[in-house]
Amino acid sequence: MPDINAATIFTVARTGSRVVRYLIRPAQRLPNSSISLMKGGRDPWLPAPTGSAADTASRARRAGSRVRRMLGLVALLILGLLGALLIGPLLLLLGIGTASGSDVAGILLALTLAVAAFGTYWTARRARQILHAPEDTLPPTTLDMAGAAAHDEAALLATLRLHERTLPAPARAALHATAIATRDALRVTAHDQALGRDTYDAQQAARRDLPDLLSTYRAAPPTAAADLELLMQLGHIERRMRAVSTERAGQGQRKLEAHGRYLKDKYSLSEDLKEPK
Repeated sequence: MPDINAATIFTVARTGSRVVRYLIRPAQRLPNSSISLMKGGRDPWLPAPTGSAADTASRARRAGSRVRRMLGLVALLILGLLGALLIGPLLLLLGIGTASGSDVAGILLALTLAVAAFGTYWTARRARQILHAPEDTLPPTTLDMAGAAAHDEAALLATLRLHERTLPAPARAALHATAIATRDALRVTAHDQALGRDTYDAQQAARRDLPDLLSTYRAAPPTAAADLELLMQLGHIERRMRAVSTERAGQGQRKLEAHGRYLKDKYSLSEDLKEPK
């Protein structure tokens, strides 16, 4: 038989420990507003991929998530059984010692019961986390912003991703155009010092109007009239958001031209003063 030294045993044990920790740790979804767009990553505002390839990839991710959950629960069950096999005889021995009048056995029995109770609570809590962990149907998307504007844009992107796959093609295209227009309006009003009408409308579109519209549409019967009404209301929001962006672009151009006239007058005057008489 091959020799098995202590280093090999330690390596195998460490690897097994890492695998178990990975399995019993529930997958966590990072909030969109807390992570940044990685170099070379997919633009989160691009339309979500559709077709058989995307559906196959989505099903594969869901299947992988379910397999990991099952393996995690099995690992927890094995750990629980091992703990019970270890704690059970110890409790029996300490109980006999306590019944015999040993104070040390009584203290150890209380400590062991506390450890057993904590282990039971930890196992149940971790199992609940694994069972209720969210399933990612799309790879996590990212945003390169910070502050309140990032929060609104992240909420808008989450709304787009939640609803776009469930809509028919015309409504999906209209939703994407409306979301992009709202994103642009959020960005051009992000640095406003006061809450003006443009800023308020952009924030309300991202926070309430689009989510409420899409939720109401999904709750309505799927009819052609509902689809038409959705397209009309999306058009209202998109036109208002584009008007905000257009107006701000005009304001920026006018400010730039005014600054140019100021510099021209300033330096022209300086040159006139320097001319010899």
